[in-house]
Amino acid sequence: MIESFYDEALSILPNYPKLNVVRENNLVKIFGELDLFDLNGIHQDTYNLEIIPTANYPFEFPLVYEIGNKIPNNIDWHVHTDGHFCIKTIPEEKITCCKGIKLNEFIEFEIKPYLFNQTFRRLNGYFLNERSHGLIGEIEFYQEVFKTKSITNIIKNIHHILTQPEPNRVSNCYCGSDMKYRKCHRDAYQKISSIGRNNLEVLISRLIFSDLFFEENPLLATRIRQRY
Repeated sequence: MIESFYDEALSILPNYPKLNVVRENNLVKIFGELDLFDLNGIHQDTYNLEIIPTANYPFEFPLVYEIGNKIPNNIDWHVHTDGHFCIKTIPEEKITCCKGIKLNEFIEFEIKPYLFNQTFRRLNGYFLNERSHGLIGEIEFYQEVFKTKSITNIIKNIHHILTQPEPNRVSNCYCGSDMKYRKCHRDAYQKISSIGRNNLEVLISRLIFSDLFFEENPLLATRIRQRY
């Protein structure tokens, strides 16, 4: 992991002239300034960053820290208590990383949009695009994917993905809509299944034991919890 991240960092540094990489024993760190330019090439902002890979890289986001005191160390600014960025919800990160990520794509498609949103908030007082924190943000993601507001239906969908093989594309969808699977929940099934069985079991457990599920369907929540 350290070797691959270090080699990858060296290969992309020519594209980021203000970034550097250092390797000391078992630690590799990218550090320096990252400039943000709009589509017309006009400079918008600059952030001083540290990027440190986790043990699971490239199947997990590196930890990114802003060390120039532009972003408050506050969960309301999507920064974890230890200072690293909260870039995506857990299921979204797992989907993004399911086949491994590339460092340059992580910078361009994850870090830069996150920082543009931070700049927007500093200038306007609110985020242009924002998910809620923690489990609520995860639920918002599932609601978009499964096209339902019901936590009960979300859990049923994830349980089906965990326990049943993918349907044939021309069969009726497992949700009971009478629509063909390919036109109903195929994209949702394939996207969520890419998270991986072990990760999905953890994520569905978070939903099952959440207060929000109990408030929505206390009888079902109690019955399911007794089986866990």
